[in-house]
Amino acid sequence: MSTVPGDPASLSACAGTARAVAARLAKRADGVHTASAELAEGWPGLRSVATRRRAATLAEASSATAKELERVGGVLQDHSTDLADLVARSRAVEERATRAGLAVRDGRVEVAWGVTGTADVSTERERDELRAALQADLDLVLAQHRRRRDWVLGVLRDSTAGLAQASRNLRDG
Repeated sequence: MSTVPGDPASLSACAGTARAVAARLAKRADGVHTASAELAEGWPGLRSVATRRRAATLAEASSATAKELERVGGVLQDHSTDLADLVARSRAVEERATRAGLAVRDGRVEVAWGVTGTADVSTERERDELRAALQADLDLVLAQHRRRRDWVLGVLRDSTAGLAQASRNLRDG
């Protein structure tokens, strides 16, 4: 299990799905807009105007939703790339730690359990210095992960709120 939580491949697949849905929705929104404009030909009257207005509102909401899905898909894809880099960096720290007789447990670089070498003061001092350097590297990776994750979650919350409002507006007419 990686020290940095998350699965870049699954996140990338989710981003691809969001973008594919966005493309299909944008195409359908264009179709609704075109069809509603064609209703004016041969169908005069207030009922025609009301129907076209409602269809135009639906087409606009669909287009806006498609744009939002495309934006969120891009954010998720960027985060997937960043996450893959962070996972690789944390694995590199873990590998360096293992080679030095250290282990990464719960975000902390510690001396591995068991016999890790001969009892030598200078060797232990070097290992402690390396442990501190690896801990600093790991802390940086984890802080970057938290900051990026929190930002992406904020984008998703804002997107959810915006799409919920668009849905309420459509229901309210």
